[in-house]
Amino acid sequence: MVFSLSITQEAHDDTGAIVGYMISALKNPVAADGFLNDVDEGYRNLKGNPYMYSLCSDVRLAAMGIRKVVIKNYLILYRIDENSQKVFVLRIVYGAKNYAVMM
Repeated sequence: MVFSLSITQEAHDDTGAIVGYMISALKNPVAADGFLNDVDEGYRNLKGNPYMYSLCSDVRLAAMGIRKVVIKNYLILYRIDENSQKVFVLRIVYGAKNYAVMM
């Protein structure tokens, strides 16, 4: 069963900010390109099997059904709507941040 993907504006903005940081601050366009490739791979995996990733360890987020894809130092936070067969990508965040307060 294939799920459709819905990416929130916040997740798009997060991606742009991360790529911008990698290019501008780190002066590493190769890392930015690799990050985008990893995000695309994560999205493909979510479409095919969104249950392959674990629920967030934060109790409140887990109760909301929010799961995470780990991409090196970053997390794709998402939830699944089984009825509509849709995956909602909510945020893409730096993993060392307290991302639970962002949700």
